[in-house]
Amino acid sequence: MISKLATLFHTLSYLRPIQGVYQVMNRVLRVGTLSSFKLTSDSGKKLDFFSIPSVNQILSVESNLLKFEFLNLRKTFPFDSIDWNDQSHGKLWNYNLQYLDYLKQEDISLEVKITLVKDLYSWLWNGKLPLEPYPVSLRVMNMIRFLNSDQLSEDDLAFLRSYIFAEVNYLSQNLEYHILANHLLENAFALWMGATYFGEKGWLIKAEKLLRSELKEQILPDGAHYELAPMYHQIILYRVMEAYYLTSEDHSLKSFLKQTGNLMLGWLAQMSFANGTLPHFNDTTEDIALPPSELLELGESIGLVPEFRELKDSGYRILQSADLKLVADVEGIKPSYQPGHAHADTFSFVLHQGSIPVIVDPGISTYNISKRRNWERSTVAHNTLTIDRQNSSQVWSGFRVGRRAKVKMLADGENFYSAQHDGFGKQIHNRIFEMTETGFRITDKVRNRRSEALLEVRFYLHPDVQVRMVDDLCVKLNNQISLAFKGASKIGLEDYEFCLGYNRLKQSKVLLVNIHEDQLVTLITTNQ
Repeated sequence: MISKLATLFHTLSYLRPIQGVYQVMNRVLRVGTLSSFKLTSDSGKKLDFFSIPSVNQILSVESNLLKFEFLNLRKTFPFDSIDWNDQSHGKLWNYNLQYLDYLKQEDISLEVKITLVKDLYSWLWNGKLPLEPYPVSLRVMNMIRFLNSDQLSEDDLAFLRSYIFAEVNYLSQNLEYHILANHLLENAFALWMGATYFGEKGWLIKAEKLLRSELKEQILPDGAHYELAPMYHQIILYRVMEAYYLTSEDHSLKSFLKQTGNLMLGWLAQMSFANGTLPHFNDTTEDIALPPSELLELGESIGLVPEFRELKDSGYRILQSADLKLVADVEGIKPSYQPGHAHADTFSFVLHQGSIPVIVDPGISTYNISKRRNWERSTVAHNTLTIDRQNSSQVWSGFRVGRRAKVKMLADGENFYSAQHDGFGKQIHNRIFEMTETGFRITDKVRNRRSEALLEVRFYLHPDVQVRMVDDLCVKLNNQISLAFKGASKIGLEDYEFCLGYNRLKQSKVLLVNIHEDQLVTLITTNQ
């Protein structure tokens, strides 16, 4: 009981006062149905949107059946009885059902789209489906794109517009200050688009103020989104570009969004690997956001130019040789007041050889609170050192973090990075990343190590990597990359499941290295 209270105390102590106030308000105040936010609007403004690639098929229509697929999980409903509040695959799956992303599918008829939209909004209108700001935000943006597509009759346009007007009105009064971070930014983007579409001056003022303040805080000086999950950087970057494109040239927000987009594109370009992927640090996986190559092309097509800043504030560092690229995480938990997408992965790293992933972050496969979710956020699930298999930061309950490792940068030079953290109490972990003439050297040191402590370092391998044990202290990867260990008592291979995406796992291998003293030196070299 005492330990649970201590965990809760550490978790709550980082919250901002505004989060606490709104958490209480959201529990006390009852939100009405969508009909209670009804307003009268004569028309909407025609907006200019850039074209986007067709989405993957998330809805297929077969006879009288509707087959939805989100997060690699399927659900079939009869055409006339969709359960818009279906939770059988978890909350995130249900959110995806509500987003209306299938409106972007070209193979779904207009008649089907309109029928489903009207059915969903009938649930919201009467309170059968509760209003929540996050799905409302994404749905509003999808719907306004749909209303601007020149497909709808005047009657359908007016009918659906009344629903969207009510939703934007609801959103303007229910911004997610209890969560902040990317949720509040999505609210701001949706409110800006809705305010621009309907020409509501009060909403425009509120949305602009919110966008400016949140983007200034959430986009770090080196261009990263401050939650430090590359997937969310991709998502927010797309929103910035969309808001930039639909904002009129004479509006003062235009130049601010352009500057922000340029900065985010620069970070994206630096962090991307040759195969077009990003490291799967924190809550990151594939097939959710537009890939880096498409975002960079989209940015170029609308007049944005990547602005490159030295990677500092995000805590990521890069070592790059002729054919190897190593990206390291030398940061702790950020932002302190909203760590929901953070992992206990301090000092982890990933390694690619050209376009080939070699040492990888296992990634994420679920947001459902579960043993799997706990493992994916844990320190043992990352390419770093553990002591007694404990977490360096206290991740718990799917999206919570209690006690956090404090990171101190010791050296931050060109091709040499050294930092330490106190996530294991008085046993201080120091990791050094450095370039050598033949590759990279990673040095792990533990100060004040207890004699009985179990020290281990893991290296998670991509499923396609071929691994061969050369001797007791050396392995060969793909017959080209050698990992040699000084200070190890033994090395071995174990099985693990690599995340290909949500709910998609593939068997792979992890290299487990035991340290017999208080230091391990890992030499990474390639065939010369």
